[in-house]
Amino acid sequence: MMMERVFFSFLIVIMIPFVAFAGDNQLTRKEKKAGWILLFDGNTLAGWRVAGDSVMQPAGWSVEDHCLKAEWNSAGGNKNIITRKEFADFELSVEWKIAPASNSGIIYHYGDKFTQAPPCTGPEYQIIDDTGWPVPLTEDHFTGVDYEMHLPNADKQLKPVGEFNHTKIVFRQGHVEHWLNGKKILEFEAWTPDWYARLEKSRWKTSGCYGMNKSGAFLLQNYSKSKVWFKNIKVKPL
Repeated sequence: MMMERVFFSFLIVIMIPFVAFAGDNQLTRKEKKAGWILLFDGNTLAGWRVAGDSVMQPAGWSVEDHCLKAEWNSAGGNKNIITRKEFADFELSVEWKIAPASNSGIIYHYGDKFTQAPPCTGPEYQIIDDTGWPVPLTEDHFTGVDYEMHLPNADKQLKPVGEFNHTKIVFRQGHVEHWLNGKKILEFEAWTPDWYARLEKSRWKTSGCYGMNKSGAFLLQNYSKSKVWFKNIKVKPL
């Protein structure tokens, strides 16, 4: 009887560490309790649609090895896709990898004519091959930047092309944080005098509404002939 109790206790100790973890494109019990929402189920394009269209077209997007994959499609070209749900304050968590000489990005608070948010693009967490992009990059175009607006204020640890990186974006009442592989690399305040001054120097100075949505969809870019894979896309409304 004593040996049976010891063996049973041993099994409990061995099994406990596995309870807290979930596989790819799944939420743990703790995440579900905290209010996290899974945006990609690992098998379908459910919950997404083409930006500017009310439906989801292939347009260069597919599911490969339980990842959301974007690549050039000779029939449909390359279209950006957005979530059908919109979010205001949030914490977004995504894993991604790119092929050599590829370019993509994650835009938040995006709106088009099919959403409740006004038709406007929003800030972009840049994703690109920092060292292999065929054209020299300016410092506001590297991975992790708020595209053409804010630069990292800390050294980043970017994994080599072909390996998965982890991105976290936090937006809370105008305070924004960009994280890369567990390290906060950038933070800024939206809609401040400094923010507007930067906007005036960017390509969006004449857009009239860049970054003005207080809520909107998440957009994943399918850029030119790049290849990019996303998985474990999840968000916690704040």
